[in-house]
Amino acid sequence: MRPLALALCCLLLAACPPGATSTDTAADEQAIRALVDSWNAAIVSQNDSLIGSLYADDGSVMAPGMRKVAGRAAVRAFWAGIWGMKPSLAMVPVSVTISGDLAVEEATFVWSVTGAAGEQTEEGKSIVVWRRAGNSWQVVQDIWNADHPPVAPK
Repeated sequence: MRPLALALCCLLLAACPPGATSTDTAADEQAIRALVDSWNAAIVSQNDSLIGSLYADDGSVMAPGMRKVAGRAAVRAFWAGIWGMKPSLAMVPVSVTISGDLAVEEATFVWSVTGAAGEQTEEGKSIVVWRRAGNSWQVVQDIWNADHPPVAPK
């Protein structure tokens, strides 16, 4: 009896239509690249609310030398906390790989802040994991690091 029940379950699962996942990966990639453009613009305008909206409710930031920041509200607060440093950040996607409802974006960045010691610039790379949310994409994990060790203050 068990083999028959297992066979029926397999048949039922095979008969279920797949989810409404897009198969147009070129369009998905363009959508993600456009969201990165919006993210860059939001940094220039210091719009942490827009940046926060790019993250999923369970999205997280894993910045170097810091504990994980989890949840959309905490991520928005993280970004709001950097405006005093007068940041400049330009992220440039190198590749976007899409598999179903997940995408991995590899990018490079140039980050500058102005402090008492003047302007400091850092170049690096990042990995952002995006998840499809309806007809759009949201960040679920955002991690980055510098290409060079930090420069000691003078």
